[in-house]
Amino acid sequence: TLFAFVAPNVLQLYEVTTPYLPQTLGKLTLLGSTASSTTFTLSVFGSHLYVAFDEFKISFVTIINFSSRLSPKQMGTLTLTSSFSSISVSGNTAYVGTYNNNGPGLVVVDISDPSTPVQVGSSTFTTVYSLSVSGTKVVAAGAGRGPLLGLEVFDVSD
Repeated sequence: TLFAFVAPNVLQLYEVTTPYLPQTLGKLTLLGSTASSTTFTLSVFGSHLYVAFDEFKISFVTIINFSSRLSPKQMGTLTLTSSFSSISVSGNTAYVGTYNNNGPGLVVVDISDPSTPVQVGSSTFTTVYSLSVSGTKVVAAGAGRGPLLGLEVFDVSD
């Protein structure tokens, strides 16, 4: 079992097959992250780890290849203009929840080439606090235009 810990600037991987005796594996300095980076979230899909973090109200989605657990490699990074709240990955697509009064709320990212993630879509739902992906549906909890909180279901089949 793999466990990842992210502190400002650094990703540390641990093997926790025996929970009371974790083994230190690889370590990686995250490019674009500084000691002032905040609010990290992770999502794992296959041999890639997707790390989202904020740096002065700008978000970064960074893709890490950890197929070699002793030497993880940073593949690519996408910069977003809104702060992020969550990230979920399904297939070749990452879904990033963001919050910002003028932001898109849900950002859709093509990750088919991990070295070059590309934003391919967004929503008009302005704030996403949490999201989940199931098949061709993304369920987002947050706020739409105006003060109302709600739940939105997005069909992401195309």
